[in-house]
Amino acid sequence: MRTLFSTVLALGLAVAVTGCAGASTTTPTPTTSASESVPAIDPTLIPTAAPTDAFDVDPDLFTAAFGDYTFKVGDGPTWCTINIDNHFVICEQNEAKANYRPIPAPSDCELSYGYQVRLWAETPTDGTPVAGFVCSGGAYADPEGMYSLNPGERLVLDGFTCFVENQTARCDNAAGKFVVLGPDAWAIGS
Repeated sequence: MRTLFSTVLALGLAVAVTGCAGASTTTPTPTTSASESVPAIDPTLIPTAAPTDAFDVDPDLFTAAFGDYTFKVGDGPTWCTINIDNHFVICEQNEAKANYRPIPAPSDCELSYGYQVRLWAETPTDGTPVAGFVCSGGAYADPEGMYSLNPGERLVLDGFTCFVENQTARCDNAAGKFVVLGPDAWAIGS
C-alpha cells in the first residue's frame, strides 16, 4: 500500500510540474490588433476637471516609503503614487476589481497590462510616451495604511494635480497631459 501511495504521489507531482512548465513557456498570440480591440469607455465616466470648490490637501498626508506620495482613490480599489525623484505619477488598481474589458497587451508585454497607467511630468527624451499603460509584474506601491484622496479634494505636488471623482482618479501634468484610472474607466490624454 505504501509503495502504491508513493507511486501515485510521484506520478501526480510529475504531471503537475510538467503542466506548470508547459504553461510558463507558452506565449499567447493576439487574434486582432490592439487598436481594433481596445475597449471603449463611456465618456461620462471620465473626470474632466476638479470641482471648482475643491480644496488643496497637504501632500505630507500621503508620504509613503522611498519618498513617494501615495493616495487611495476614495473608497475604491485604485491608488496613485507621485514619484518626485523621477517626476512621474502612476495610478494602479487590483485587476480583479476592474469592470472594463481587458486592454490588449502589446506583443512585447508578457505580464499584466491595463491596470497601471503612468504620466511623466515632461515628455521623456528616450521616446517613451508622456502618458500610457505600463507592462507590470506587480504593484508599484502598496496602498495599505495610506490616506484616501476624496471627492472635493485636490493634491498638487511636483507639477501634478490629482483629484478624485467617485472612485476614479485623474492626474494632470503642467502641460495638460493626463491619466485617468478607476474600476469603471480609464483614459490617457497625451
